[in-house]
This record gives sequence, structure tokens and C-alpha cells, in this order.
Amino acid sequence: MRSLRAFLCIAALAIGCEGERAVAPAPAPELAELPTVPVGDQLYALDQDELGALFDQVRLACEHHAGTADGARLARELARIATAIVRLGGAASYVERARGALRVAAELDCEVALDLARLEARVGHDLAAAHAVASALVKRFADEPAATSCVREGRRMASVLERHSAAEARQAAAERSAGDHAHGSIEVVGGAAVQSWAAGQQRAGDPGSRLEEVVVYGADPHGELPLSDREVRVVLRFEGVAIYRRGTLPAKGGLPRRVFLDLDRVALARSLPSAVEVGGGGLQRVRIFTLDDETTRVSFDVGASTGYRLFFLSDPYRVVMDFRDQGRAAAATAARTGLTVVLDPGHGGEQPGAKGPDGLKESSVALALARRVRARLLRKRPDVRVVLTRDEDRFLTLEERTAIANGVDADLFLSIHLNASHSAEDKGGVSTFVLDTTNDEAALRLAARENGTDAAGVTQLQFILASLYRADQVDHSLSLAGDVQRATLRAGRQILPNLYDRGVKRALFYVLVGARMPAALVEASFITRPEEAAALRTDEYRDALAEGIASGVLRYLDRQKNASK
Repeated sequence: MRSLRAFLCIAALAIGCEGERAVAPAPAPELAELPTVPVGDQLYALDQDELGALFDQVRLACEHHAGTADGARLARELARIATAIVRLGGAASYVERARGALRVAAELDCEVALDLARLEARVGHDLAAAHAVASALVKRFADEPAATSCVREGRRMASVLERHSAAEARQAAAERSAGDHAHGSIEVVGGAAVQSWAAGQQRAGDPGSRLEEVVVYGADPHGELPLSDREVRVVLRFEGVAIYRRGTLPAKGGLPRRVFLDLDRVALARSLPSAVEVGGGGLQRVRIFTLDDETTRVSFDVGASTGYRLFFLSDPYRVVMDFRDQGRAAAATAARTGLTVVLDPGHGGEQPGAKGPDGLKESSVALALARRVRARLLRKRPDVRVVLTRDEDRFLTLEERTAIANGVDADLFLSIHLNASHSAEDKGGVSTFVLDTTNDEAALRLAARENGTDAAGVTQLQFILASLYRADQVDHSLSLAGDVQRATLRAGRQILPNLYDRGVKRALFYVLVGARMPAALVEASFITRPEEAAALRTDEYRDALAEGIASGVLRYLDRQKNASK
């Protein structure tokens, strides 16, 4: 026990621990007042100086109350503040200091241990460490009745993290042994963890699935540009869930280098072609053929410098592969002189989205806002190129929207939506989202509605799909979301003074999955709330919201430009 306490003390030096007092110090006299930390995502409304000052205040209080219930609560608050600081571009040292406080308090409180696991996974991006913490808390608190729900969540997290980290390690080893990294970069989200999930979706005796369609995305949506020579997206759409194995074959005998997916027990739709010519993003063509009675192969003919990224979406099941010509992409990045913003009006065509009073449609209002935002951006910054994913009432798949942004090498992607709720108690208002995991039930329900799936499906997949975001991309997306949220709310309140601030939040929105650039989704108002719906019908309110969204985007772009000097 002495050695364990000594280890915990060393880990907690950053918060002033001394000797064995790190684990269970004598009760300290009460401070006059415990510091108050903003709740929920209102924390992200503070700037870095304010967050740093708050961190120091909470750290001192946490040290003062170490070993008490207040100390445990303050350790958790310290982790929230550190997460906000890092994701808004602050120093990673804050996370290390918060980690030390959590490690000490985790010996006494299951919820603190759970927060430590989340910190390791979501901010530290160390799945092995997160798995170790989650597993340890299950053993430590398993016999404590008061910790039943916490232990259940720890067990679930440990199970997800074990499959994810172990599967990724096996997949990485397999790729290295195949020598695939010599040709181009490879990113596989979830790896064999996806296979585990897919296997769980198949019922015993299931006859298999059917490959319904192979679609290629990456051209400008309005025909202004040919298929991108830098990056294209191929989407395989299935009826049912498919199990697949990946592999590569070197160029040989006149055949190019090939990436392939071998699909188990997958039938082919009659309308499916045997080959799809592509000619963009380092991908020459896609070929589909049967290997044997049990296996269908989808083969991708790629160039020597082509990298790819693979992930999947559900309801319906889709395997998504982004192919990128590394050489052309690098040359294009070096040669570019301006910035590109992609605005994505939500829904469209046969999917109108949420509906308000008297037939007001989310898709129509979102398009009107996007057009107004584009006009303001072009007027204020003529050097910025603005692309709309749709400029008419037409249907776009969720995976096509970020494919457009990737194809035009956008600097940011912003999806514009309107929220909906038929609860009389809902306050309405403005919210902005980034792609990340969440336990917020309202955010899960909203993401499920926008994704066209259910909340249970979102919950199962969020650990896998949210990992597609790089740490720096999450940070920049949060910064973009914060700028858009503050500016949109400020502008909207010029017309509706009581417009509610729902803050910056996280959720697994499929429309953000796969974006290579900072990306956010703004729910600009509630189309179902009578006061806001009435305002949304007016040019005055639409102009105000558009002005706010444009101002937020420009503030983000200007800050990034200044930071790069």
C-alpha cells in the first residue's frame, strides 16, 4: 500500500501533494467559498485567460480539500476545465495537472475514476491507458452498492476500448507486415472493432446481405469543376450488414496496385455494374466480381502514391472509402493562395427535415440562410471562395456533403440546420455542434434525427466513428463552433432578445464524419417554437442570423491567419 500511495503522490506532484497525504490527508479547514465552474458547454464561452485563471482557482481548492467529497468533485471540475483549455488551443500541461488530481481522487470515488478514463481516451487519445483505468475501477468499486451505475458504465467503456485498441493494434501490425505503408498512407477507423460490431448486427442464420450500389463522390456539386484530382470518395451501400476483409496487391503483370475488400456472403444487385471508371484522387476504377460461392471482391485500382481512409455508417449500412493522391494533394496545398469555405444547407429534396407551423420546412430555411451567409462572406472577404453543397432544393446524402468539402480542399465545413422539439418546456434557441462522443440524451436524440437512425445506434457507434477526428481537428472545430455560436446568438438576439443560448455541444452527426478540415453544425433556431418560427419567416431575422454565422466564420478564419504568422 505504501508503494501505491507513493506512486499516486508522484503522479500528483503538479497539484502540490506531499508524502502519503496524497491519498487520505487529514481534513482541511473549509475555504470560505468553493469555486463555481460554468455548467455544461457554457465553459467554452470563456477565453483562454479566463479558463487559466479558473483552473488555478479550482486547483488550489482541490488541493485544500484533497481526500474529501468536495475534493473529488473539484478534481472532476479540474478535468473539465483542462479539456476546454486544450481543445481551445491551450497548453497540454493543464491536462497533466488535471490527470494528477484525478488519479489521487480516483482511489476514493468511482465517478472520478470514470472521468479519468474519459480524459485519457478523449483528450489524451491513449486508449490503452483509458482501458486500464476503466478496468481498474470495475475491480475497485464492484462491491460498492452506491457505485453500481458507475461500475456498469466502466465495464461498458472497458469493453469498447478493449475491442477498439486491440483491434487497431492487430490491424496496424497486419498492414506493416504487408508493406502497404511503403505506397501510401492508410487510416482505418475502428478496424476489426467495426467487424466486431457488424458481426453483432447479424442474426444467427442470416443469409447475408446485398451490395446495392457503388457511388463515387468528389466533383463540385454544380458542375463547375471536374472530379477532384486530389481526393474522391467511394460509398458501398448495402442491404443488411456486410463482413469484409481488407487487403492489397502490388502492381504486377500490367495490373496496377490494388486495394480490395472481400465481402462474406454478399449478393450483388442486378443493376450493379462490373466496373466503375473513376479517374480522380489516385483511383482509376472500381471492379466488382465474385471470387467463389462465399466471397465477393470489390477491387480498387490505385496509383503508387495513393492513400486511403476507410470507415462506415449505419442505417443503411455503408462502407466509405476516401482515396487521396498524396502527391497531387501536397502540390495543390503548396500552390494555393486563398481560402475555401464550404457551407452545407441541411436536408433538401425528398428529405425536408423538420417542419414548423404552416408548412415551414427546415431544408428551405437552411438554404436561404446559406445563400445569405455566402453573400456576406463574399462581400466582406472577396479573397475567400465559398462553395454550397447544394444551391437548390435537391437531395444529397450525408456522405456526399463532406466528400464535396474534401474534394475542393476546404479550410472549413459548416452545416446549417434548424432544431425541432414539440415539448412545451423546451426553451428553443441556438446551438452549435462538433463531432465527438457524448452522454447528453438531447444531443443523442438530435443526432439520431439528423442521421436518420436511432439514439441506440448512435450510442453504439460513437466511440468508433468519433475517433476519425484527429486531436488538432477537434480543437479547431471547437474553436470554429465557439465563434459561430457566439456571433449567431448575438445577432439573433437583436431580433429576439430572449433567444436562448444552448451552447457548444458534442454529438455524432454523420454529416461531420469524414471531414478532413475543421467542421461544425449550427442549429440556428427552433423551427417548431412559435416565436422563432414566426421570426424565421421574416427577411429581418434571416438576415440577422446570416450576419451572425458569417461573422463567426470570419472571426475564426482571421484568428487562424494571425496564428500562422
